[in-house]
Amino acid sequence: MHRFFTDESILDGKVKIYGDDYNHIKKVLRITEDEKIEVVVLGELYIGNIEICDKYISVYNLEKISENTESKIKIHLLQCLAKGEKMDLIVQKAVELGVYDITLVNSKRCIVKFDEKKENKKIERLQKISYEASKQSKRLIVPKINELIQFKDIINFVGDNYLLVAYEEDKNISLRDVITRIKEENSCKDIYILIGSEGGFEREEVEFLTNNGAFSIGLGARILRTETAGINLLSILQYEFM
Repeated sequence: MHRFFTDESILDGKVKIYGDDYNHIKKVLRITEDEKIEVVVLGELYIGNIEICDKYISVYNLEKISENTESKIKIHLLQCLAKGEKMDLIVQKAVELGVYDITLVNSKRCIVKFDEKKENKKIERLQKISYEASKQSKRLIVPKINELIQFKDIINFVGDNYLLVAYEEDKNISLRDVITRIKEENSCKDIYILIGSEGGFEREEVEFLTNNGAFSIGLGARILRTETAGINLLSILQYEFM
């Protein structure tokens, strides 16, 4: 069954779907009147029948479904800028793996140069990828793609939450030990994971973060690409905290 999201409120037992999803339901999927779809309203899942109206889809006979596909702990991805389609893949797979949101980061070794004029379009495109991945993977939220931040602002951005930095030169620090510590503390803190660009990190960048409470961790004996590292770390954390 197809899943859609709406920002509209339920009124008189009905909820409306506008925009691209209206055209997708009507012209691409060709879902007919009275067929059932899933619709997520403010993080809650419903099943209902559709009525095709002039400029929107009305979903009625709403039945609330008790389902929770979200993690017990919020995991945020801080992703340093990567080239071209790599960012598309990173966003898609991170959303499938349950990330709460994604923030772009500009670090010293980023090959991609930040272009302020193009930022809004880039974020808008990545947000669409997040939306489609949320539908496909049956999420209850659509992870937000946040505006780019500078590396120096990471500590303030993360606050007193956990920050895990994937750094290939720190193979002596165990991810297992970090996970065990987080579980033992049993706090309400979120987990932020920082993934470098194709060029990785400067040593002083990592030291700046660890001196401010971050955990610098290795991800095994092999060097992972930027588009693989986040997927790997998210998979492990989802398994541990689902």
